Amino acid sequence: MKDLEIIIVDEGDKDRCREIIDYFEARDPRIVAPHQKNGGYGASCNLGIAMARGEYISIIESDDYIDLDMYEKMYEYAAALDADVVKIPFREYFQNGSSHDCSYRTYLSNCLPKNKTFSMKEFGQLLEVHASLWSGIYRREYLNKYNIRFVEAKGAGYVDVGFRIDTLINSNKIAYLDSPFYNYRVDSENSSTNSFKLAPMIQRWTEQHKMFEAIYDDYSNYYGGHLIIDEYLNTVGWLFLIDATQEEYDQISANLESVSVEMIEKSHALNKKQKKDLILFKKDPNKFRKHVKMTRCLRNMSISVNRVLDKFSDIHTLMWFFITMLSVILFRCMIYFHPDTVIANNYISAFGDGVALLSFLGCMACFGAKITRRFFGKLKDIYKRRQNIY
Repeated sequence: MKDLEIIIVDEGDKDRCREIIDYFEARDPRIVAPHQKNGGYGASCNLGIAMARGEYISIIESDDYIDLDMYEKMYEYAAALDADVVKIPFREYFQNGSSHDCSYRTYLSNCLPKNKTFSMKEFGQLLEVHASLWSGIYRREYLNKYNIRFVEAKGAGYVDVGFRIDTLINSNKIAYLDSPFYNYRVDSENSSTNSFKLAPMIQRWTEQHKMFEAIYDDYSNYYGGHLIIDEYLNTVGWLFLIDATQEEYDQISANLESVSVEMIEKSHALNKKQKKDLILFKKDPNKFRKHVKMTRCLRNMSISVNRVLDKFSDIHTLMWFFITMLSVILFRCMIYFHPDTVIANNYISAFGDGVALLSFLGCMACFGAKITRRFFGKLKDIYKRRQNIY
């Protein structure tokens, strides 16, 4: 596909980006490049949408890349189905050159219809997965009709939360094409994936709950049971991993007031543990906070124990103990066969016996660590299966 308009939104940084962009803009009439400070990701995307003249709009983030036939295939699919939005899965790729399909590709392929459009009221599973707003194309008239734009928050601010939801719930002409044309870098040092901040994510979900107040029945009956997994993973789930303020706990609690216990229990997107966490948070936030502290404490203890077990399970540690014990045994043999030598000193013999005993106990500890690791591994598997964590 050659009939493209390429809008490179430059934040106006004082580096060679401007020089590189200008080089290509001068050589390709399809390229337009505004150089200005826009106030972050959301504002930059909104500027691009406002400038766009094409029938469909798509977004590529600066550290990713796409297959050469992505837009040709997606546009043909959209045109054939008269779709407002076409979504695809994506590939995760790493700086070492390896890549793999996103985790949910098989799931969506099995549950979403092919070669037809649908709505989120019919197939809300698309609301359960990674926002990946860049793995889609959007009809420009559709975005303008419903005034679908990004929140203009400082920094990245997770402004894709609202844009993703708005683009999916306002149309019954959503289509899914099971082809991962988009290559998403997951180990970039500066990516939002590797620099998560809880407060702005909570704020994005606060904005979404306020938006759903006008259509609460739709949220409760159709969307909430799917969206709750994304909200859990990006707010409540992080409380087990990072420190949070009382204000952040209070704001999450206020957001969950819009989520009924009945909806949590009926949600097919949540596993048993996630349901228990959410219901406990709703019923008793203070008790939940104690549960979080206890879980983090146990996890830290588990990490410490695993480090010790890893050390003693290491073959090099076992060999060190074994060689030390063997050396002492040889030393004792020398004393036995040469009792008149200077090394036949009682103190030296006693020291050697002590080293031999400790080395023997060390060997036993290594074998015990291996057995313990297998035992705890099986216990973890049983626990995960019972909690339905897989």
